[in-house]
Order: sequence, then structure tokens, then C-alpha cells
Amino acid sequence: MKFREETRKRTVPRTIGGITNDVTESYKVRVPVLPRDLDQLAVRAAGGLVLALTVVAIVWSTISIGSLLGGGVGYAAAVLADLSWLTVLVLEWLARFDPAKREFPRKLGWLLVAFAAGAIFWHGMLAGSVALAVVGASVSVVSKLLWLAVFRFIDRDLSEADQQWVAAEISKANAQLAIAGVRRQAAAAEARARLELLAAERTLSELDQLTEQSENTTELVAEPVTAGRPPVQLASPNPVREPAEPVPSIAALARQHLTAGASPTEAAQQILRRVPDANTASVQATVRRERNRLQSNGYL
Repeated sequence: MKFREETRKRTVPRTIGGITNDVTESYKVRVPVLPRDLDQLAVRAAGGLVLALTVVAIVWSTISIGSLLGGGVGYAAAVLADLSWLTVLVLEWLARFDPAKREFPRKLGWLLVAFAAGAIFWHGMLAGSVALAVVGASVSVVSKLLWLAVFRFIDRDLSEADQQWVAAEISKANAQLAIAGVRRQAAAAEARARLELLAAERTLSELDQLTEQSENTTELVAEPVTAGRPPVQLASPNPVREPAEPVPSIAALARQHLTAGASPTEAAQQILRRVPDANTASVQATVRRERNRLQSNGYL
């Protein structure tokens, strides 16, 4: 067995002057060299040769189909026709462990190759050369046959029990992917719902501020302009009406009832009994605002 030396690194303690630190040092180690897998090299070489032949087939069919379609955009259609059956080859390789799933791309590949070969044969007959038609059409068919031979060689057929085991494992993986997708959608929906709630709370807060400003404006009483004129003296006090007791503001009443232990609904009802002319929506908004303030300040 052959060996080769590899340089690796490791961390070792190093002490200088009584102080120890970890440092990195290099060391060499001999590792065995695995023998070259000639079978794997042969498979790669065969795949490379088939790939080279496939490139030739693609160029030939592209020129033939493009000329048949009048050139220009016809070459784009020719490239589409050639790459389509190559794509099906990739799908056939990906489905190598699932015979049922592999059967469809295999049949579709033969159909697409037949289409490309037929177009090449048609172009050769229009050009007046039977040899060009037959050989050109055969290049794509031979390329497909060679790919089929490579797949048949590298395929590993599974027994029925092994196929069921592989199908069960794939089913579990697909179930996990489905669960992850559903959870991602649920998380996105929950995030949108929270954003909607935050937007609604912000709107209510702005409305409360507007309501408070409107109340403050309404509570302001404009004094009459008496500049330059003496105040009017009453001859005698009014014996019938007593001066009205000043009513506290809606905000003060809300704070009073909330700190006394009333709920927001009860506080709004008591305020409306005290001030029957007040707007119900304005009172409720004021109660909510004062309750939030008291909670944020730790009074509730």
C-alpha cells in the first residue's frame, strides 16, 4: 500500500517566563493512498465520450432544424428542441431510485429524440441528400442510445422490499418539507396579523389624541373682551341660582374611577351619568387612554 505525507496543525501549550499560552504547530503524518478505481475512471471516460457525441448531435440538429425553419428565430427553436431531451435525461438520472417515476422521462426522451431526428431527416431530404438525411438523423438516435447504455450500466436495481423502504424514507422527507412549508406560511400569516393589530392600535392612539385635543378645545371658554370698560356691577346677588360647582374634566373623572377599581366600561358609564351631555365615543376613548397611562406608570 502506498502512503503520502500530509502536513497538519495542532494546538499545544507553550510556556515562556512562567506564562503559558496555546500556540499552533505543524506536524506531518503518513496517510494511506487508496488505489485508483479503474471502474469509476472507465465510467467517467464513457460519460465524457457520450457527452462529446451529444454536443456534436446538438450542433448538427441545431443547424439542420434552424435552416429548415428559415434561420434567425428558427435556430432558437432548434436549440429548444435539442435541450429538451437533454433535460429529460437529467430528470431520468435524478429518478434512478424510483422506477415508476423514471419511466415517464425515459419515454418522453425517446419522443423528443424522434422529433429531432425527424426534423433532421426532413432537412436532409429537402437538401436533396439521402445520406445527409439518414446520417444526420442517426446521430441523435445514437446519442440517445449511448446515454441509455450508460444509465443501464450505472443503475442499481433495487428489490421490491428495498424500493418500499426507499419510498418510505422519501415520503418522510417530503412530509417534513410539507410541514416546514405550512409552518412558514402560518408564521407569515401570524406576522401579518400582528402587523395589522399594531396598525389598528396606532390608529386608535391617534384617534384618542385627536379626541383629547378636541375636548381640550371645547373646554376652553373664551372670556369677553372688556378692555377699556369697567366691569358691570350687579345691583344685588341672584337669590334664585347658586353658583354651579365646577365639574372635573373627563380625563380627571376617568382617572378617579379607574384608580377606585372600576373597569373601563363601568368608568365610562359613571362618567356619562355625571356628564350626560358628553359624547359616548369620546368618553370611552378618554377612559382607554387614561387606563393605558395609569398602567404604564404602575398605578394599575
